[in-house]
Amino acid sequence: MISVGRYAQETQVSVSKSRGEIEKCLRKFGAEQLQWSDDFSRGRAVLRFSWYWNDCTYFARFAIDLPDEDTIRNAKENKDGRTGRPSNIKVDRALNRRGMVEHRELSLFIKAALVAVEGGIITAEQLFLPFLEDKSGTTVAEQLLPRISDILKIGGTNNLLLVAKETTKVRRRSSS
Repeated sequence: MISVGRYAQETQVSVSKSRGEIEKCLRKFGAEQLQWSDDFSRGRAVLRFSWYWNDCTYFARFAIDLPDEDTIRNAKENKDGRTGRPSNIKVDRALNRRGMVEHRELSLFIKAALVAVEGGIITAEQLFLPFLEDKSGTTVAEQLLPRISDILKIGGTNNLLLVAKETTKVRRRSSS
């Protein structure tokens, strides 16, 4: 996989402003309820929202894992260049920025995703499928990801790739 870096790495946008933008987008989309939860002990922020569509209320959940203090303290970019020890100034700055990048990325993702829904590229159900919660609060992704390799083997996706290759070969032959 190619590393492209973090898009919002240098953002100056506050967590509260990114959250406000997310809320505005989701309200425009038709969200009826929205909830933020911050779990400071586990370094996690959670966004839950619901919307009503086609006689059904959908609940979706996004969880943002934030770096803990030890991770920030030991990050290469927060160490003093001369001593190799954590720089208190750099660590304090990083701790004050904690969550800004992650919230900005979530904001950008949700904006782009809803543009795709509005443009007809994908349905909201398809887009939010991994994040949809059942009555117990478990997401579809949490249910399926532990079994995804077995599910894909059963479905025979390798056969689909072979069919696509054969179709491409046939097209090439017929165009000459």
